[in-house]
Amino acid sequence: MKIFFDGSIFGQQKIGGISRLGFELIKELGKYKDIEQVFYRGFYIDNYPFKRQWFSKYYGLKRPDFLKSRILNFLDNVSVNYFYNSNADKNVIYHSLYYRVPKKPKGPLVVHAYDMIQELFDKGDNEKTIKFKKNAFDAADLIIAISQSTKQDLCKLYSIDPTKIVVAYPGVSGTFFNGGSLIKQGKPSFAKASAGEEKPYMLYVGARDYTYKNFDLLLNTFIDEKYFLQFDLVVFGGEKELTLAQKEIVKKYNGGNWLKQESGSDETLANMYANASVFIYPSLYEGFGIPPLEAMACGCPVVASNASSLPEVIGDAGLLFNPTDSNDLAEKIEKILHDKILAADLIQKGKIRARQFTWENMVQKIYQSYLTL
Repeated sequence: MKIFFDGSIFGQQKIGGISRLGFELIKELGKYKDIEQVFYRGFYIDNYPFKRQWFSKYYGLKRPDFLKSRILNFLDNVSVNYFYNSNADKNVIYHSLYYRVPKKPKGPLVVHAYDMIQELFDKGDNEKTIKFKKNAFDAADLIIAISQSTKQDLCKLYSIDPTKIVVAYPGVSGTFFNGGSLIKQGKPSFAKASAGEEKPYMLYVGARDYTYKNFDLLLNTFIDEKYFLQFDLVVFGGEKELTLAQKEIVKKYNGGNWLKQESGSDETLANMYANASVFIYPSLYEGFGIPPLEAMACGCPVVASNASSLPEVIGDAGLLFNPTDSNDLAEKIEKILHDKILAADLIQKGKIRARQFTWENMVQKIYQSYLTL
C-alpha cells in the first residue's frame, strides 16, 4: 500500500495539535511493513524529528519563519502537484493532512477533518477557508474525523454521507504519562500559601484571544471568587501577551502578580500539569481536546466545559460545567479543592481514561480505513 502525504500543515505550524497528529500518524505508519510512505513536507517550519527511513521518497525544504510570500505559496502548490503526479497511480492514496487536494487525483483521496471553528465562529471572515474545506470534503473518498462531535458537525454543515466518515481519536504522548514523576516536593498547598511560601495554582492551556476558547469566563470567575488571594492562575502556551482588556482587568487585583504566563516543551508542560491543583478547560467548542487528557495522564483533576467533543473525550473522569455559567464553573472548582476523596477518585479515573487514547490506536483505525479504499 502506497500513501502520498500532503504535509502543508508543517509549513504553517512549528508545533500544534494538527501538526502533532500528522507527525504521530506518519511515525507509527513507518512501523507497518506493507506501507510505503511518500512525504511532501514542502517549505516547512516545524522541528518534528522525522526520519528519512520512514519514506521511500521525501520532499522538504526548511524555510526561515519570516520568509512568507505569495510566490512561495504558488511554488508550494505547484510542487505538491508535481511530486504527487510523479508518484501517483490508481492505487496510490493521497492523504491530505490539512484540506489541500489535487485537482485531478489519480487514486483514492483521504482528507483529515479536525473541527468546524471557521464555520461556527466568525463565518463571515472565513468564507475562503470554508470554500477550501468544502472542496476537499466533496473530493474525498474518505474523511477521517477526530471525534464523533466533528463527524456530526460535518454531516450537519456539509450534508456529508456519514458512511464516508471514519472517526479516529488522537492520542496522548508518552511524556505526559511520566508527568507524575516530575513532582519534586509535592504540590504547593493552601498552608504554604498562607505561610508566604509558594502559592498553589490553577492551570489553563491554550489561546486566550479566540472567542471559542472562552478564556474570559475563567479569568472573570477567578477574580469574582477571589481565588487570586490563595492561588496563582498559570496560562501555558497561546499568545505571548494577554489582550489589552485582559491586562487592565488583571492589574486591578493585587497588581496582577497572580497571573503567570508560561511556555516550553512537552516536559515543561507535563510538570505544570503534575503540580497544578486543578486544570480548567472552558472552551465553547473543540474538535477533540487533547489538553484535558494530557492533564489526566499527569494526575491532575480536570474541570471542563460540557460543550461539543469534550464530554465524549472526558467521560466521567472529570467535572463538566456549562461554559456560559460562571457560577457552575466556580461550583465545580470548589468541589475539586475541598473534596479530597472526589479529587483522588477523578485523578485515578483520569489516568485510566487517558490511556484509552493512544496514537497506536488512532493509526490502527486509519490503517483499517485505508484497506476499504
